[in-house]
This record gives sequence, C-alpha cells and structure tokens, in this order.
Amino acid sequence: MAAVVKSTKAGYDAYSASVKTSVISELMTAGPGAAFQKLVPVYGDSDGKLRPAYDDSTGVKFDGFSASTNDSDGGLPCSLLTRGAILEWLEDSDDYTPFTLFYVGATNQLETTGTTPVALSINNKEIVIIAGPGVRS
Repeated sequence: MAAVVKSTKAGYDAYSASVKTSVISELMTAGPGAAFQKLVPVYGDSDGKLRPAYDDSTGVKFDGFSASTNDSDGGLPCSLLTRGAILEWLEDSDDYTPFTLFYVGATNQLETTGTTPVALSINNKEIVIIAGPGVRS
C-alpha cells in the first residue's frame, strides 16, 4: 500500500459541502482518546462518537471526512463531509492522475490500495468523496 499523506494546505470546496446530502451536521463528538485531524476519514461508533476510520484485516469502517480537528478529550462537535464533497487534499508534488481511487489508510491518511474506495482524484490537488456513510464489512 502506498500512503497518501494529506496536504498541509488541505481545505474543502464550500459549494460542494453546502449541499445538504454531503454534510452530517455537528451531531457527533470524538470518542475519548480518538484524536484526529481536519479532513480525514472517520466513522461513527456504536456509542455515537467519531473515531479514525480504518480498512484492515479486521474489516472496514468509514462514514465520511471530519470537517474539523478534534483532540483526544472528545469535547468538540464535528460535522462529517460525505459523498459528493470536494476536498483539496493532495500535494501538488504527488501528481496523481484523475480518477485514481483512494482507500482508508492509517490515521489521517489515505492509501492507493484497500478494500473499499472512499474517494477519487479529480485533478492533482482535489479528491471527491465517493463513499457515503455506513461503509462496514
């Protein structure tokens, strides 16, 4: 698996994220000890708390990308950006071709291989989220 590290200039397209179907509003908080950065893959656990998403030998859990950073105390509400939201996520130097698929990787990263694709590149800087909430296996 090739790790795809998030750009230091990461952001999101306000128009694509303003569509009601691509945002789950600030209803969830981070779980205790579940720190994550802004614009990374996360999932909602059965306790209603957000945690870093994963795709490994135990399965896949993904619901969207975090709209804000959350520290480990879990006190801040966080919106989820979901299917259709466009994120400026890639480093220019990575030079991914359009329609490269990305999968959940290590915390705060994506991978170029995995079980279920969650995003794809639309140019050498931006990705669009292609998986909706509820990806489980």
